[in-house]
Amino acid sequence: MRAGPWQIGVTSWLMLSSVVSAATAQELVRSPEQIRSCLCQERSVSALNSEVQAQSRAYEDKRHAFQALDKQVQTTRPTVNVAKQADVDAFKRLLDQRDRAADDLAGNATKTYSDAVSRYNQAVAAYNGACAGKSYDPDQLAEMRRTLSCPEQ
Repeated sequence: MRAGPWQIGVTSWLMLSSVVSAATAQELVRSPEQIRSCLCQERSVSALNSEVQAQSRAYEDKRHAFQALDKQVQTTRPTVNVAKQADVDAFKRLLDQRDRAADDLAGNATKTYSDAVSRYNQAVAAYNGACAGKSYDPDQLAEMRRTLSCPEQ
């Protein structure tokens, strides 16, 4: 079957539009400064991810500690002999311990974890805005990886 002029024109237009969209979708970055900046941002995101993971573990440890103390309070409460001052005092100490764990979880642990997540999210957004979806000159990228020096965060 023979292609008419309009079919050739449509085919040419489709091929050209796919080439243009591919070129705009992946900008080729050759600037050493821009590559270094993106590599440093990538390094920062990775470090912040590690911090978020560490804060998550610390938060979970404090949450589990609080839950264990809370469970201990719930199981101990019915067995406290209110006629024995030693039992009452021991239960009060347990309550104080649980309350301190709750305060730490609700205050310091939650804030520290939340702050780490916020810093990570901001770094990811900055990286995505400046670096994601781009192609990097392989030679420049390899050279920058070899000699990468990032400013202190």
